[in-house]
Amino acid sequence: MTASWCRKCIYLKPKLEKLAAEYYPRIRFYCVDVNAVPQKLVNRAGVTKMPSIQMWSDSRKQAEVIGGHESWMVIEDVRRMVEQEE
Repeated sequence: MTASWCRKCIYLKPKLEKLAAEYYPRIRFYCVDVNAVPQKLVNRAGVTKMPSIQMWSDSRKQAEVIGGHESWMVIEDVRRMVEQEE
C-alpha cells in the first residue's frame, strides 16, 4: 500500500511498475492508496508504515516488505519475496 503524501511511495512507484511488468501475468501487482480505500482494508492488511509491499494469496497475506530504505534495496527485497513464493 502507498499514500499520495509519501515521498518514498512516489519515488518507488515507477520502479515497482517496471518490476510488475517482469512478472506479469504470473503475478499481478496492485497499487492501493491507503487514503482512497476504507480504513477497514488498511487495518486488515496490517499496514503501519509506508510504503508497504505485500504478497497475498488465497485472501491471506503471505509476505511483506516495508520500504523505508533505499529504493534499490526495496526492489531487491520485493524480488526475493516474489521468487520465494513462486
